[in-house]
Amino acid sequence: MSTAATAEFAAALGFPLTTEEPTTPGLEEKVNELNLIKAEDQAIEEAIIEPKPEPNRSSVDDVEVEDDNDDNMDEELFRITESNRHIPHVDPIFRQRTASMRRRKHLVFSDPPHTERSVRGDRIMVTSHYGVVNEKQCKRRAYLAACDFSEESLYALEWVMGTMMRDGDTLYVLTVVNREDNPDAVKATGLTKAKELEKASEALTRESRKILNQMLLFDIVLITCTVAGRVKDILASQIQELPLTMVVCGSKGRGTVKGLLMGSISTFLVHNSTVPVSVIRQHASKKRSKKKSTKVPPLPLSESVKTGKIAVDELSKTK
Repeated sequence: MSTAATAEFAAALGFPLTTEEPTTPGLEEKVNELNLIKAEDQAIEEAIIEPKPEPNRSSVDDVEVEDDNDDNMDEELFRITESNRHIPHVDPIFRQRTASMRRRKHLVFSDPPHTERSVRGDRIMVTSHYGVVNEKQCKRRAYLAACDFSEESLYALEWVMGTMMRDGDTLYVLTVVNREDNPDAVKATGLTKAKELEKASEALTRESRKILNQMLLFDIVLITCTVAGRVKDILASQIQELPLTMVVCGSKGRGTVKGLLMGSISTFLVHNSTVPVSVIRQHASKKRSKKKSTKVPPLPLSESVKTGKIAVDELSKTK
């Protein structure tokens, strides 16, 4: 197709003529002349290609590696080098768990506990150390848990150990023997003040250590305090004396007759405590799980037959 015909065809299709490359007269003949192989071209010697090192290859790779059986090789260096050829990836969470597993042997009490009795004979303090690993800890936080051995107070004690406490904390567990406002209970037990304090201290220490022994905590100082007096007065004085971070108590006690903590102690603490107070209420699901199910004894065969017959007669009468 000629140049004129090509221009006409492009114009008919609407293409711009500037897209057509302009022709140069005599260009094709010059290209063919340059591509011809002449005699002087055949006389040129073939080029020699010399190998050169790769730019991304180290010069150390070109050095011949010595035999591994060389007598001058350091065996210890060879062993370390071989062991470091592959370093496996270790999950940091797994590393922490492994460290915790290695420290599980320390999750015991450092017996025997240290017991202190006041001169007036109205106070017993038992100090126990749990999970001692002799590691440097940050500033200790101290918690006070009021306990009257009710289900709610024991649950609050378990809650503060499992939720609030961290390694290196201190926990004070306080119970009050109120003999002044419970004269009938004192007569019924027939125990002296010293004997009742001793029994309450043993029970409080045993229950506190039992719950703490289930926790994954280290460097814990457990101090159980058994004091004789009125509950609100003892709690108020202990909160003022101890460097506490938080006070924890149950939402309900054992009542005014059987309980060692009488009155609305949780309400008193919320309104009068100088440190934060957490009132813990046990979940309804936990209460239901602890209730024992009572089974109805099966009726004798004659009674069951009689009951079934009465039911059938009643049904027939209604029809």
